[in-house]
Amino acid sequence: MFKNKLVKTLAAATFAVIGMGVTGTVNSSNTTVQASTFHYLRRDHKPVTLGYGEKLPLLIYKNGKRIYANDDPKSTANYTDENDIDTLKTRGWKYINGTKYYKIYKYFNDANVYIAAKYFTKKYNNMSYFTVYRVNHKIKALADDMQNTDDGAWYGKGDIILVNNFSLWNHNKYVDTITPMQDGKHNKDGWFTPQEANFGGELKLSDFKKYCSKAGKNVRFLIDHGDEWYTNSSLARGGMYHKGHFYKVYSR
Repeated sequence: MFKNKLVKTLAAATFAVIGMGVTGTVNSSNTTVQASTFHYLRRDHKPVTLGYGEKLPLLIYKNGKRIYANDDPKSTANYTDENDIDTLKTRGWKYINGTKYYKIYKYFNDANVYIAAKYFTKKYNNMSYFTVYRVNHKIKALADDMQNTDDGAWYGKGDIILVNNFSLWNHNKYVDTITPMQDGKHNKDGWFTPQEANFGGELKLSDFKKYCSKAGKNVRFLIDHGDEWYTNSSLARGGMYHKGHFYKVYSR
């Protein structure tokens, strides 16, 4: 789920050339690594899969000097993203300036990339704010446009939707939902758009309680044309299935 490897390699080279002069996100190229001993996770030094990472900040070193660091939660620059199907792998970890980092395996060809270990803890890996529901009766979803206008899509009987639990826990007037459906084609039919599961709408709380029910733990909310899916079981475990294999998902 990361940017194309060629793009990443070019980006690393560019950082080295321009000297890292961006205020606030980049430190001087004279900054050196103040690191502890590197610790391997396996005795045979083979890489271990951490899982999928989404929008995690990168710390990049080249020739022992820090050339890039970005920990701005509003920035979209130089984070792991979801445009690829790679997974984060590591051989081990070290402390850098007092903070524990995993060294990411084969991220750049000519630079070392680290991601803080704190992003791989349960605190940063809680996906339980989503639940998979089933629609039991045709229902109109209001547009998710802050005004809840009546130009949203129809949800059909049998549709599988993803529900934002915060809208339930806070007893909001509307329930936030997501469904990969368009033009009368529904999730249960296995048809998807290139935008994947980003068609959302809001249901009146009273309608939601009347016409929707929590899906079984293994009912699939499909994404990425069926290659990937969520279940209530996988969401509770902080991850997703990709081609039948379970992966943790780490996101900010």
